[in-house]
Amino acid sequence: CAKGAAAPLPCKGGTYSDRTDLTDASECTDASPGHFATTGSTQQTACAKGSYTNETRQGECTPCAGGTYQDEEGKTACEPCEAGSYCAVGAAAALPCEAGSYSSATNLTDASEC
Repeated sequence: CAKGAAAPLPCKGGTYSDRTDLTDASECTDASPGHFATTGSTQQTACAKGSYTNETRQGECTPCAGGTYQDEEGKTACEPCEAGSYCAVGAAAALPCEAGSYSSATNLTDASEC
């Protein structure tokens, strides 16, 4: 606790600590790229599939933009969608174009674009 504090102060968003003897917020650990930590976190959390962060000290991850996807946790970037597929915002996988449709483009965001 900070000197004179009536109660322990939590680590700010983007940082974490499981220690109980901290005296200043600067003693909290920064969340790593591909991970986030909300206010009061005792550990960092990997970004979920369909999201990423490429910076430290993040309180949340960013959803993959339309036309991209991420099928793994804890990543620092999203991958371009695959030819013959589309990827909505926050996609965790490239979804195949519907039967009878196709596109060689790798930035489709909706089945109607196939």
